[in-house]
Amino acid sequence: MLLRVLQPFLAAPGAGEKILMVLAVIAGATLIYGNLAALPQDNFKRLLAYSSIAHAGYLLIAVASVSGSPEGFGSSRVAVAYYLAGYLLMTLLSFLVMIVVANHSRGDDIAHFNGLAKRSPFLAFGLLVAMLSLAGVPFTVGFFGKFLVFATAVQAHNYGLIGIGIVTVGAGFYYYLRVVAAMYWQEPGDETVIKVAPLTKFTVGILALFIFIFGIFPQPILKSLKGVPIETRVVTHPVAQK
Repeated sequence: MLLRVLQPFLAAPGAGEKILMVLAVIAGATLIYGNLAALPQDNFKRLLAYSSIAHAGYLLIAVASVSGSPEGFGSSRVAVAYYLAGYLLMTLLSFLVMIVVANHSRGDDIAHFNGLAKRSPFLAFGLLVAMLSLAGVPFTVGFFGKFLVFATAVQAHNYGLIGIGIVTVGAGFYYYLRVVAAMYWQEPGDETVIKVAPLTKFTVGILALFIFIFGIFPQPILKSLKGVPIETRVVTHPVAQK
């Protein structure tokens, strides 16, 4: 939606360069704020909320890196759409596991996930998959989504945003793996085994499976996205002009 709204303004003489520069600044600020705010969080729900700001920053990298050709505009559109599809899978899986654990432990702090691997290995594995994908570990949909976003930035020579993105990815690894460490390396405060309903098991398994499938074989999504026609007007990136 944002790309479609911006399209005529980016094509306007003299306005496209300024808009892209503003978008680049907003993208960098969003990445920095989202990741710095997520770092100290001890509540899992708030961690996901602040990290969602960071993911919006990655999406804005692709929007701010629209290049000066129809193919370049299409690349940004595909990167944004793929990232959003992958983020939907990762977020649904994260919140599903969080709801089950929070209902059982009566809290959603990261401490309530301590020793989850002993209380429910299945839920721990599902959340592990979600955290690894959100962090951008290879062979997950989150990794390929970030790859597409950074690829658009490389094409537009947006090296400043690439540098900020790489640093903030490292920050994401830290706070996402904090949850993984709590599940597998901390002793549980409550030894009670968490019982998971069959429908919940099925949903967690499907979401985790799709995260790996579309991370390893992204071609079906990419082909479907590229097959959708879109009116494209030529936009010249200010950095690309130089």
